[in-house]
Amino acid sequence: MIYLFPTELEAKAFRALCPDAKVVISGVGMAATAATIASLGCHRDDVVVLAGIAGAYGDSVAVGSVVEVVSEECVELPERFRHTYQQPQPYTALRGVRSNTVHTMQRVSHGAEIENMEGAALFAMAESLGLRAVEVRAISNRVGDSFDKWSVDEAVEALAHELKRLEDEK
Repeated sequence: MIYLFPTELEAKAFRALCPDAKVVISGVGMAATAATIASLGCHRDDVVVLAGIAGAYGDSVAVGSVVEVVSEECVELPERFRHTYQQPQPYTALRGVRSNTVHTMQRVSHGAEIENMEGAALFAMAESLGLRAVEVRAISNRVGDSFDKWSVDEAVEALAHELKRLEDEK
């Protein structure tokens, strides 16, 4: 497994728990994530896990919880150009959620439960390259909360422990 994290802050706790895991910092946003995946030289039997924090729309997903994204859409594109990436089956036993990939905080969920900034790039690249992609997110905030209200440390710790369990099961 190859674990991609947008930032070192999101990866640090997992690195401490699983120092031998292959961890790559992809950078924030879709362009950085796509470029990183393209540069990895992955093979069809590789599993690429994108892991990081995310914001939740409303109260359907608790802050501090960890989820697997099973459906991802880039909602900032005009509707006629949007593509929904669907996972054929969940990879983990985590709760499966629908997510929006955004560049800025979206106040409208368009039916998604969470939002992030990289997921659609992961799934587009995986689809293009024939890779198995998994997206795991820890909820750090409610969409629209000011940054001082985010629970980043709590979310990153929860994420690290869920990823360690995933690593131990492989």
